[in-house]
Amino acid sequence: MVGVDSHGPKDHDGAPSVGARLGLLLFFLFFFTMGSLFEVLLIRQFGQTIGQRFWKTTPCTILGSEIQERGENEEPFAFTVHYQYTYAGRSYTGSRYRRSDWTSGSYSETQRLVQKYPAGLSVFCYVDPQDPGQAVLRRDSLALGLVIPFPLIFVVIGAGGAFLIWRKPAPEAEKPIAAGAVRKSRKSKGKSRYAVPVLFALFALVGGALLYPLGIKPIAKTIAAEAWVATPCRVLRAEVRSHDSDDGTTYSVHILYQYEFQGQTYKSDRYEFLGGSSSGHEGKARVVEQYRAAANPVCYVNPDKPFEAVLKRGFHAKLLLVLLPLFFLLIGVGGLVPALRGKTPTNDQPLRPWTTRRPAGASYDLTRLRVTDSGRAVLTPRFSPKAKFIGMTILALFANVILSLFTWSPISSLLHGHPNWLGLLFVSPLIAIGIGLVGGAAYHGLAMFNPCPALELSSSTIPLGGAAELRWSFSGRTSRIDELTVTLRGIEQARYSKGTSTCTDRNTFHETELYRTSSPNEIASGQIGFIMPPDTMHSFEAENNKILWRLDLHGSIKGWPDVKESFQITVTPAAD
Repeated sequence: MVGVDSHGPKDHDGAPSVGARLGLLLFFLFFFTMGSLFEVLLIRQFGQTIGQRFWKTTPCTILGSEIQERGENEEPFAFTVHYQYTYAGRSYTGSRYRRSDWTSGSYSETQRLVQKYPAGLSVFCYVDPQDPGQAVLRRDSLALGLVIPFPLIFVVIGAGGAFLIWRKPAPEAEKPIAAGAVRKSRKSKGKSRYAVPVLFALFALVGGALLYPLGIKPIAKTIAAEAWVATPCRVLRAEVRSHDSDDGTTYSVHILYQYEFQGQTYKSDRYEFLGGSSSGHEGKARVVEQYRAAANPVCYVNPDKPFEAVLKRGFHAKLLLVLLPLFFLLIGVGGLVPALRGKTPTNDQPLRPWTTRRPAGASYDLTRLRVTDSGRAVLTPRFSPKAKFIGMTILALFANVILSLFTWSPISSLLHGHPNWLGLLFVSPLIAIGIGLVGGAAYHGLAMFNPCPALELSSSTIPLGGAAELRWSFSGRTSRIDELTVTLRGIEQARYSKGTSTCTDRNTFHETELYRTSSPNEIASGQIGFIMPPDTMHSFEAENNKILWRLDLHGSIKGWPDVKESFQITVTPAAD
């Protein structure tokens, strides 16, 4: 078994060189700085939003409202309103709907506000008691608070990465062969026990917050529009709008049309209920030309709210893609419930009581083995199931954010019914990578709920040709494991330079299956004795070469991620 991977330059002790560590430090500090900057801005904005909750609710009268078109930018339609109110015995005139100007690229959305605030209407406005001349009709939404946790992901990645890169390695990390398989007594329950529920809660929060605006609302509108009234309309303007972004130029259909309903004249520019823009100019140009040339175009009007209309209605398969937030919500809720109930397995349970028994098929008698005893050692895997899940999830989130910069435009074109097949073909490997990483995170999330093994070795070091005893015990539902296998493996690792990169080859030079059983009792807990092969190489570490020994435990579970853990052990030269 040979694997190849690449690593940056390292010092003679295997640690990254000062230059490599400095580069990684700058990389993580960039994450920390940008995340902190966005976090400060969001907190400041949210603080101002909270402050509006203390503004005084005051009756006011709408003097007038209208739509103003401002230039040819992406949000040309502005909602302007004027209202009068009295505060502390003094009359004031306000002109703010919200604290910032309300503009939109949609005429129909702006018209909705004009219909909501007609002249002469008596409503309530909110007045700043510190400056009564400042008032708004609508306070900023507290939903901004839901965005505050997101920059913290970059802050944690940046701070944690910088700390791990630049801290001085512990003695165990500097000499992984001599003491690399960490043989420590089990500590109290990990400090990270809250990390998994928080991560699942973040998934649920993101999915729940995005599900309604991006999924449920467009689908509900599309279904409701089947009962809207078909009405003749007149196209006033039809064009393809371009939008510049970091991903390149995207395009959207903009058709402004006028119609009459129940004796009143209205305007709208809603083409369909799925908004946004995407790549692919040609498909959108055909739609625009179709309506420019149409002799008798028809729109569909909401009879209950005649200012709402749409040109394209009807359910289509691409609407199902807007339910992607449901995927995040299900992962979050599905993992959060058992995590809060304390069902998440840990590596902190003590070994169960067990009785000595000879494993089936063993060619030796445990009672006659002269076992080397230099102090029993508890074996722990390098990464716990929690750490694997959290690490894989962070990697998946980070990688998909980066990949989205290259894949969003083709995906958006597909969502809007004008697929850019060449672009989709080009980015399909990136999409597959992103899906694979999400699948890997889900796999490790399910694996956290597997039975958890605890292993104890009779000696912290084993000489070549020496004998040792291995005990194991599982916490959790061991009845789910169909078969248990324990394998001893010796691995040679060689590092070499190839061009400008450093590669590492790994070769398994020894492999012995020590134990295999499908008996539920023997799976739950037991012990085996084994002899280290005398004609092999002991644990060894040099600048570019290593000899590693490990015990691999594999529990097969049908229809579920298997239990797979590796435990590094230290093998010494044969005793004289």
